[in-house]
Amino acid sequence: MLHRSGYDRNKLGLGVWHWHHRQPPQRVRQLAAQHLLTTFFSWQQQLQAQPETYYLAIWLVEPEFAHSSQVVAGIGERRARYSGMFKDPDPAGPPLPPEYRLLPGATLLTWTTHAWHLGLDQFDYPIGWPGWALGKPHYVHYFEGSGNYLMVQTGWAWVGQRS
Repeated sequence: MLHRSGYDRNKLGLGVWHWHHRQPPQRVRQLAAQHLLTTFFSWQQQLQAQPETYYLAIWLVEPEFAHSSQVVAGIGERRARYSGMFKDPDPAGPPLPPEYRLLPGATLLTWTTHAWHLGLDQFDYPIGWPGWALGKPHYVHYFEGSGNYLMVQTGWAWVGQRS
């Protein structure tokens, strides 16, 4: 997949918890995060033979853990896209939670904290943005060909990479 498309990813797909508003129990999140760590190190071993520079990271996302947490690898254009996916780390954000930090292999990665945003399409809200969204940190972003989106911070993402 990596050489055909320039990227590969391994999303969790945790069944009933896959919906945005559902959060798996802590033990399920730990097992899933351990799966992502195992995948990360397996992919890293394979990518070391890759002649092209690559992006490889684990994204752990709260509150959309089951829907958005994943291991991501990219080369070429996708490497640049994934490298720029998150804005600068937020030093005021919370550190990686202990439930993940204490997992085998987690300390081998450098973790950065980033605001996690949900994009609300202006076409879904023709009479104005919803009050719940305006009450959270937000900004408007224009996506070419799609229009304005209200980018609402709904939580945090921790990005883990090898130094």
